[in-house]
Amino acid sequence: MPIQHVLIVEDSLVYRRLLTRMLAQWGYLVSEAENGIAALAILESQPVSMVISDWEMPEMDGLTLCREIRDRQLDHYIYFILLTAREDPNDLTQGFDAGVDDFLNKPVEQSELRARLHAGARILSLEATLAARNARLSEALRQIEQDLEVAARIQQSVLPAHQQRYGDYFSDWLFLPSAWVSGDIFNVFPLDNHLGFYCVDVSGHGVGAAMMSLAVARQFLHGRAVERFLFDDDETVASPAEVVRILNRRFCSDEAEIVSYFTMIYGVIDLNTGEGKLCQAGHPTPFIVSPEGQIKKVGSGGAPVGLLPDLSWTDVPFTLAPGDRLCLFSDGITECENLTGEQFGQDRLQSWLQDSIGLTPDDLLAKFGQHLIDWRSGEDSEKHAMADDVSLLLIEHKGEM
Repeated sequence: MPIQHVLIVEDSLVYRRLLTRMLAQWGYLVSEAENGIAALAILESQPVSMVISDWEMPEMDGLTLCREIRDRQLDHYIYFILLTAREDPNDLTQGFDAGVDDFLNKPVEQSELRARLHAGARILSLEATLAARNARLSEALRQIEQDLEVAARIQQSVLPAHQQRYGDYFSDWLFLPSAWVSGDIFNVFPLDNHLGFYCVDVSGHGVGAAMMSLAVARQFLHGRAVERFLFDDDETVASPAEVVRILNRRFCSDEAEIVSYFTMIYGVIDLNTGEGKLCQAGHPTPFIVSPEGQIKKVGSGGAPVGLLPDLSWTDVPFTLAPGDRLCLFSDGITECENLTGEQFGQDRLQSWLQDSIGLTPDDLLAKFGQHLIDWRSGEDSEKHAMADDVSLLLIEHKGEM
């Protein structure tokens, strides 16, 4: 155990020197101060670990000195022993409230003083050990946060660009992850004379769900660039239901890199005719908002992907007429709860998008994101993090009506 540096604070020179000699004989490094003001000056310049202070002193008494030490929040803990002739329990309560660690009655018994100093030294040793462990934990947390920041940037890089234009079709999106990384992922991409799109929501949260979402995104990239399972043998665009079936078989296989399941929507739109089809696999049912504000749901339910290897799905046809907006979203929106536990719900989402049909997609998404944040936090000045990942993808047919 390292040598403890003890500061004696006592206005009586004789009693102060008596204590100093005793502590020096016991192997302590000792400094002296005649009152609280002088003690604070020493504490600012020397690494004192323990203070033994009289209660009654001129200029600044021991209780005020203890409060000053605690208020200054020094870079190390100082064990404080208060010397007093007081015996009123209320005085002891007052001392503990000020931050005093221990009390000794005057005149001090040598054996009792030595025992109290040993107890203080053990506490300081525990404090030092705890501080070292906290420092290591803080460094580990800092490294984890740095790694998560990098992971979040990687995941963001997989998302499509904002305000993308594909002929007469326009896409934009809102993404509010509940943590650094998200289990939600989506994309819009050209596929011959079609526009392909998908939205995925992996079960769970955090790094595991995020890695799974990236694995799904990689499958779609390979499916159109390497293995081309997004196309049939004759190079026509494959049925979305068949693509979902392929993904399900792969993520249910014994060789699957990550064991989990996810909901998704995958679909394609003919860029020439606006005719499309999509496959819904456990994901919330998407809908189309017409320029007049009418709502048409597009979907037939279906099981999530990755649960059982022999499941099948069906395609649902739709037409995206000029002025129509296809809205795809995760349940992080509909299940978003306010402070009273009420969910936002699909009806509110549809009504909001109906009422905002006159806004451009980028303005709409920005306003809706703030609206959802306000719904989550209410009038609370502290913004509450989303309980689940939030994603909303809009695809609008900009052609002439």
